[in-house]
Amino acid sequence: MSAQVPSIFSLGAAGLYVVVLLVCLLSALTAGRQRQPGAHRRMWTMIAFAFGAFALIRIGGFEEQLRDFLRAELRTGGGYDERRTIQRYVAFSVIAVVGGLFMWELFRQSRGLRGRRNIALFAAFAALAMMVMLIGLRIVSLHQIDVLLYGPTKLNWFIDIGATLTVLASAALYIRLVSRRA
Repeated sequence: MSAQVPSIFSLGAAGLYVVVLLVCLLSALTAGRQRQPGAHRRMWTMIAFAFGAFALIRIGGFEEQLRDFLRAELRTGGGYDERRTIQRYVAFSVIAVVGGLFMWELFRQSRGLRGRRNIALFAAFAALAMMVMLIGLRIVSLHQIDVLLYGPTKLNWFIDIGATLTVLASAALYIRLVSRRA
């Protein structure tokens, strides 16, 4: 595993993640100051820390390092030729686990999802789930998934940027809605 300098795209993404981190922390502070439910403050803080971790992952190249490590382990263990089968199971597991957790949270939240501030928080949570799923799929690096993510449509960029901007917009909307109530 060689140490690589982050690309301009990785640095740009990390910069955007830091902006999202700051706005989410501001959302958490606003939730506390405006006496919103404690779960709101905790959720915005968790989303902020997740985007901080995403920034560090981008800058440090940890995604690539983990992918290289997993490939090296497969080569060492003699399973590299069967990696496609393994990758299919891992990709399915990533989609099933993250999708399942998302569906559970959707069900749980849908019962009490009233008001635009709750919808903004839920949209941010949903976009965070998309980011986690995307990172998991990029690490697995299954050829069929790679064609979708990195092919001519650059679905990877659309999902990454779209989910990040969704969190940013949701946090800004939350701040506006909650501050206006005061």
